[in-house]
Amino acid sequence: MSIIFLAGIGVLVVVCVYGFNKWNNGPVDWEPEEVMELLDSWINDDVDYKGWDYFEACEIADPRLEAIRLRAIEATWLNSPYVQLCGERGESLNEQGKELFKELKAQCM
Repeated sequence: MSIIFLAGIGVLVVVCVYGFNKWNNGPVDWEPEEVMELLDSWINDDVDYKGWDYFEACEIADPRLEAIRLRAIEATWLNSPYVQLCGERGESLNEQGKELFKELKAQCM
């Protein structure tokens, strides 16, 4: 009985690892409008943190949008010259950061 149980657990682990690798394989297709909307949320001080987490975690298939993604992530790092801390709200962009995000947004077109 215990051998069958251990074999079942082993099969389950293999299926989970395979599924995760299959799911997490390759860049994501983002539309320019989606990237622009996310950049707008920073510009308007209404950050969509759930969307931003996904944006940070997933490489974008379009090389142009991927370059914008990497630049935006770099600009929002802690101690970045583009970010100001706002107490309980967390971080937001300062005026220099908002200008940068407006430029990145224009590059999405």
